[in-house]
Amino acid sequence: MTTNDLLEVHPALFDRVRLAIMAHLSVAKKPVDFNTLLAELELTRGNLSTHVRRLEEDGLVRIDKTFVDRKTRTTYACTARGKKEISQYLTAIEALLRSSL
Repeated sequence: MTTNDLLEVHPALFDRVRLAIMAHLSVAKKPVDFNTLLAELELTRGNLSTHVRRLEEDGLVRIDKTFVDRKTRTTYACTARGKKEISQYLTAIEALLRSSL
């Protein structure tokens, strides 16, 4: 494993906020709502919305909007592709670290 192998990792995962979002969603047992993700990651509303939208455009995250008590409830879930990409990212980092020891 070389540092060049990291170039094969999805580019969206090199942003620390997007990586944190993906890490959180990839281990979640069920979709995570906007306010929970906002609090867990300590982001601003606009920052979270922008990054999640980019992840959705890349097919890594699914966004669902429903109405609960006449209020919009937004939830996020990692797609199968998203789980594959985060797994490949972790494998690449782990292999790189092992090769440097």
